[in-house]
Amino acid sequence: MRRIVLVVLLLPVPALAAPPADLDRRFGEVVKPFLASYCVECHSGAKPKAQVDLAPYDSLAAVVQDHPRWAVVLEKLAAREMPPEKAKQPTAEARQAVIAWIEAVRRAEADRHAGDPGVVLARRLSNSEYNYTIRDLTGVDLRPAREFPVDPANPAGFDNSGESLSMSPSLMKKYLDAAREVANHLVFRPSGLAFAPHPMLVDTDRDRYCVNQIVDFYHRQDTDYADYFQAAWRFRNRAALGKARATLATIAADNKVSFRYLTTIWHTLAESKEPVGPLAKLQAMWRKLPAPRGRQPDAARQGCEQMRDFVVALRKKIEPRFEGISAAGLSGTSQPFLMWKNRQYASHRMSYDPAALQIDGEVKAVMAKADAPARDRDELATDAGSAGELARRSSVAGGVGNPSGGLETIDGEEAPARPPRRDGPDADLRVPSAERARYEAAFARFAAVFPDTFYVSERGRNYLDKSKDRGRLLSAGFHNLMGYFRDDQPLYQLVLDDKGQKELDALWQDLDFVAEATSRTFVQFYLNGSGEARERAKGAAPADHEITAEGTIRKLEKSYLGKTKDPIAVKAIEEHFDSVNTTIRWVEKARMEAEPKHLDALMQLATRAYRRALTDADRSDLLGYYRSLRDKGGLSHEDALRDTLVSVLMSPDFCYRIDLVSGEAGVHPLSDDALASRLSYFLWSSMPDDELLAHARAGDLHRPEVLAAQTRRMLADDRVRGLATEFAGNWLDFRRFEEHNAVDRERFKTFDNELRQAMFEEPIRFTLDVIQANRSVLDFLYGKHTFVNRSLAKHYGMADPGAGWVRVDDAGRYGRGGLLPMAVFLTKNAPGLRTSPVKRGYWVVKSVLGERIPPPPAVVPELPRDEAKLDLPLRQLLARHREDPACSGCHARFDALGLVFEAYGPVGERRTVDLAGHPVDAQAQFPGGATGTGLEGLRAYIRQHRQDDFVDNLTRKLLAYGLGRSLTLSDEGTVRDLRTKLTRGGYHFETLVEGVVASPQFRNKRGRETVAER
Repeated sequence: MRRIVLVVLLLPVPALAAPPADLDRRFGEVVKPFLASYCVECHSGAKPKAQVDLAPYDSLAAVVQDHPRWAVVLEKLAAREMPPEKAKQPTAEARQAVIAWIEAVRRAEADRHAGDPGVVLARRLSNSEYNYTIRDLTGVDLRPAREFPVDPANPAGFDNSGESLSMSPSLMKKYLDAAREVANHLVFRPSGLAFAPHPMLVDTDRDRYCVNQIVDFYHRQDTDYADYFQAAWRFRNRAALGKARATLATIAADNKVSFRYLTTIWHTLAESKEPVGPLAKLQAMWRKLPAPRGRQPDAARQGCEQMRDFVVALRKKIEPRFEGISAAGLSGTSQPFLMWKNRQYASHRMSYDPAALQIDGEVKAVMAKADAPARDRDELATDAGSAGELARRSSVAGGVGNPSGGLETIDGEEAPARPPRRDGPDADLRVPSAERARYEAAFARFAAVFPDTFYVSERGRNYLDKSKDRGRLLSAGFHNLMGYFRDDQPLYQLVLDDKGQKELDALWQDLDFVAEATSRTFVQFYLNGSGEARERAKGAAPADHEITAEGTIRKLEKSYLGKTKDPIAVKAIEEHFDSVNTTIRWVEKARMEAEPKHLDALMQLATRAYRRALTDADRSDLLGYYRSLRDKGGLSHEDALRDTLVSVLMSPDFCYRIDLVSGEAGVHPLSDDALASRLSYFLWSSMPDDELLAHARAGDLHRPEVLAAQTRRMLADDRVRGLATEFAGNWLDFRRFEEHNAVDRERFKTFDNELRQAMFEEPIRFTLDVIQANRSVLDFLYGKHTFVNRSLAKHYGMADPGAGWVRVDDAGRYGRGGLLPMAVFLTKNAPGLRTSPVKRGYWVVKSVLGERIPPPPAVVPELPRDEAKLDLPLRQLLARHREDPACSGCHARFDALGLVFEAYGPVGERRTVDLAGHPVDAQAQFPGGATGTGLEGLRAYIRQHRQDDFVDNLTRKLLAYGLGRSLTLSDEGTVRDLRTKLTRGGYHFETLVEGVVASPQFRNKRGRETVAER
């Protein structure tokens, strides 16, 4: 294993310059005596009150060094909360003198260091950043940090700063395990590298990956005829639908259907005229489709589905049938013959069986089947009935790809069988004998446009009992062996454009290159299925590479050819063995050619992982390590490349965020690469994408207009969910709610994992909407809407919204809207068997409004745990609790803001009585004397008295999160500027984000400085 070194940079904390002499003098004359008279008696010693010891502050320098604590002192003095009421009180002049001095110190320090980027420590990626970065690096959401210990938060409450993100030896081992896990998902493709959602170390995993990639591709293609008929109808009526300038291409894009196939459908329905046959009837149905009345894009949907059903029903009646090959001395179910049968069906998807036509009223197709083998007669016993019944049976069968838009049968070419008519000739198949050639040509044109299926995704063993053979995806239909066969010519020729065709071709190549499907199938055939096992000399089985050698393949082919003279059988045998040999030889050649491509892909991946251009030394180091693993370690190409990838993922350049400090003094702009990373980890919690890195390479990211444009682009990207989750989740303290287990599920049976996940998701979706719609940040407080899924809507008493998440604009009817009444906060801030006005109120004042409240005393009397057993309402018990002088000061600041939520139970459910049956009372007298009731009372109080506190808190939190550090006095000027811009800009969220990004703290770094320089 390559030796891995993690670099930890120790940056010097700059010394403070000498403070102004006047402030120093006033500290000695005014502040120090004030502390001695009114503060240190309680706030000193082994157990200082509120854990605040003011005795050590004996100089101005000491105060400046610990300015956050003195911000609390300032707040308490200004609010007249300290000294407490029963203590000796200073005169108003003395109090104001100390307040003025603290404010002057803070202003002086803030102005002296305004815009200072501060110390940004080198740090590892947080767990969330690591997961998001791996996701964007690999394209797969692997979440390898799920076993990492929880990241600690810094004083600002965020886990994305060097203050908290250190690396221990035990954590490094987890990083190594995670890197190896990621490497195990590596996919070696002919053209480069990819990653699978599961490990790719054994054949079954490789099969699963390649097969699912193909089937998923199939599923993404719209092959429902009704969708194409409707799109064509919308094009015909584009003017009436308000899209007079629409083209067939734009209609196809809007309706998410293939432009290529829509062009064919449009030509078939609107630009040609069929005199006879099924297309003539279809065109007549097309002409009868209603015109839209007003802008009704779905007015013709029912008619389009009837057209679809007609096509599907008729297509089943005329699809061709192919019997297997019978050759003396050879099994009709051997691989060469089954593959021949597969090829016949695959190459005739867009043709039809002329024998199905009924000439002059004779039901010739049915009579011919009467003499068919018993198995075919059994198939005929199925009466497919109407087109709707056909579509229903196809859906029940459970496959995919049926042109009806339903699901395809397991064996698309055998079931359901063409239904016999029991009530006379089939009108759709009747052909006058005198016009037979004309009708046959008409049916041929119909079949060429409407294949019997676009693709086959499942096939049973030997085309027999399909009901027992579910899940054999892309199967060739072998009995005991699993082989694959490609049957998608109609999709390829009619639906896919050039890009889609190339993608599908590459996916099928991967099945051979990655999973070695043909090679392994042939080895199984040789050893088990061909009968050659009985002819081989006794002894150990030959190695796989010996079996797949061209000589062995040709020898087995010769053995088969020697057993039959039937020309069809001979052709089937030759085609099969030629195909097997050609494919295996291609894989061998492609593997040799792919090795340098894989190495190039690894260098590109390392460039993205390091978030900068590779140096020559980087490239030489990685390639040298790979070569040593091959030459000295004896590893295969794939194993050596995996280990080299592990070394990339363990490099400090990947798992650390390092912005090396210049040796020169002063403030310097971040490098473009570092600025790109700072921006992407701010907005996405993840690595920069190609466009952002391209601007970094071009050297123009520092240009204000480019930086602003990239910020807006990234805010519109889906990856901004990282900001909604990580910023809002930590700011509002719900980030780990997915693991919340405090709720008593016996008492609250509706609270299950699904509801818990929905509660967690609600504020993320709300925040994401504020971000991407650039709404006012005041919507967090006063918004009348929210987002729910079925589980959360039921919990809130709302109507069933159906599948997925929806926005509810009248959420106020249900006591919801905005952040404050969301169940996630109400549930998290409740102890499980009762509500907690204390916790809920504390959350509002601390997380939402930004108050700094000291922790409670070490010994605090607890309220009863179970609300159902309370003799008195919780409000009255809290009133008793506040009678304790040690508790009253703090509780007066937040209890009232929690009591307004008493109409919400322990899991955030609406209620009118508590669990003990007492009527709930949501009235409150807020700090300062204002009163209000419930959610609206709290909102009114905040709007009138505390809105600026919310705006200030949000501004500080977002700046701290964006900078990846706690704020310092030097940030105060920036905070003021951001607040001013936000207020003047209508409180739009984008204004705040752009202000953070444009700030000097965000765009710059501090160089090394000496004590004298500071």
